[in-house]
Amino acid sequence: MMRIIDKYLLREVFLGWLAITLILWLILISNRMVRYLAQAVAGELPGDVIFILLGVKTAWLLVYIMPFSLALGIVMGLGRMYRDNEMATLAACGVGPSHLYRPLLGIGVVAAVILGWMALYASPAITAYGDRITRQAEQEADVSLFGAGRFNKIRGGRMTFYAERLSKDKKNMENLFVYIQGKNKREDPPQVISAASAYRMADAKTGDEYVVFVDGTLHEGKPGDAAYRIMQFGQQGVRIELPGKTRFSYKSEIVPSRELLQSGKIEDIAEMQWRLSVPLSVIVLVLLSVPLSRVSPRGGRYGGVVTAVMVFLVYYNLLGVSKTWVEQGEIPSAIGLWWVHLGFIVLVFVLLNANRLACRLRLGK
Repeated sequence: MMRIIDKYLLREVFLGWLAITLILWLILISNRMVRYLAQAVAGELPGDVIFILLGVKTAWLLVYIMPFSLALGIVMGLGRMYRDNEMATLAACGVGPSHLYRPLLGIGVVAAVILGWMALYASPAITAYGDRITRQAEQEADVSLFGAGRFNKIRGGRMTFYAERLSKDKKNMENLFVYIQGKNKREDPPQVISAASAYRMADAKTGDEYVVFVDGTLHEGKPGDAAYRIMQFGQQGVRIELPGKTRFSYKSEIVPSRELLQSGKIEDIAEMQWRLSVPLSVIVLVLLSVPLSRVSPRGGRYGGVVTAVMVFLVYYNLLGVSKTWVEQGEIPSAIGLWWVHLGFIVLVFVLLNANRLACRLRLGK
């Protein structure tokens, strides 16, 4: 009999879980796609990498929306059974919260294992790949900032750039002329570079931006001076600073979990605790969803859902705030994010005992 009830509960929850996950994914991925399309129209991102980046973002989104959607699916499934008096019938047959938790925690543990693997191993690797693709795409798109057939000034006007045309793939500039004036006009002689082509690149470690000139000539100094030089080169890199661009910043989100465990940086500790919180949050939310799903048969259809969503959002927001506090050193890393999980586990016991007390009072009356 319990096997039939377990299958029935899991079917109710699983269908709701899939539906909510799909809806949330469509909303979030649509918003991200609009942002990528706007960047592509503005010339900040090549159009051929949009779907690659969407795939990367999908893996990241699923890690964080699936615990929420699972818990919400449980609330909606059990809430429907409460409204239709099915839960009252099961309670009369001796099926209490402990029996409900058996199948629900079973699917919760499976989801926690899968999402834990994704959060600890798959997601950082995929995010790092997406970060590389984004940087490469931005470098290729930034070539168009220089334009073709016109003079452009960068470095605060100390570097004048002219490219006759762009290559067909928009990744290289062809037939270039560059005038570079040093910061100190007396000590830094001016330079004139002419090259057959040039392309953008960035240092993987520092994030410094460079233009690499190919097959060109460098004239340094003023004509007629004794120090005047002419040099031929195969490749010559010049560091630049493009307007609106920020320097490379450390991202703990793309660091492998093994390196985070060995790191003593506060931001790495906070990131590791955040990743470990993903599977733990699945269990906590499943525990919370059972008492939060309890509604009166005469209650509104979405009354319990609204309350559950508010509690879940508070839980997620506290985790995010705690992560920030750990990164800023406002709370010890030993406390970290664990106090949030512990606090909501205590809330589960409070809600379960409150429901039992309410049932006893009704029976007493």
